Amino acid sequence: MKTERRNLALPAEVRAEGDAVTMRGYAYRFNELSHNLGGFRERIIPGAGADALRANDVLATFNHDMNHVLGRASSGTLRSGEDAEGGWYEIDLPNTTTGRDLAELLKRGDVRGSSFTFSVNDGGQRVHDELDEETGLPIREITSMNVVELGPVLNPAYPTTDAGLSRSIALALGIADDTTDSRESVPFHPARDLVRALLHKGGVQ
Repeated sequence: MKTERRNLALPAEVRAEGDAVTMRGYAYRFNELSHNLGGFRERIIPGAGADALRANDVLATFNHDMNHVLGRASSGTLRSGEDAEGGWYEIDLPNTTTGRDLAELLKRGDVRGSSFTFSVNDGGQRVHDELDEETGLPIREITSMNVVELGPVLNPAYPTTDAGLSRSIALALGIADDTTDSRESVPFHPARDLVRALLHKGGVQ
């Protein structure tokens, strides 16, 4: 399983009680289409990450940097789950340089987004035969994923590319292998041919 990341432009809430500062945000929202991820758009289905958030020892970091850990599920400093809107998280920010600086940046509005790291579980994705009306791109739905890390990030937008499927995404979808240049093997246009290729390969369920 290939590891992927998604960034979401959603402001986090910050509250302080005494010396303790807690932040809360959404790592992902349900049923919202991403930007173009290199030839397709993506949406997360309710329940997709619930089991992982409940069972995994998920880490919270700033900007995906393991040198800037903010909390951990097993220590109780990170709490996460899914509600009707999406995958939420709550972090008791540490009294460290990173924690104090982040609290200030959140209050100022300089940090506005959240992100999460995940891999798709076996059988946990599908591509619709119907194309997105707005862009003409196929839509990949995530129905089951293994979330391992999340937290606030400086860059709040979904990653986008107009060049074609990146190698990691192509491998995750099962339409390229390690010896194939996915930019050549899976052309960006026309989108309908991409959908047919995805379904024909059987890599997406």
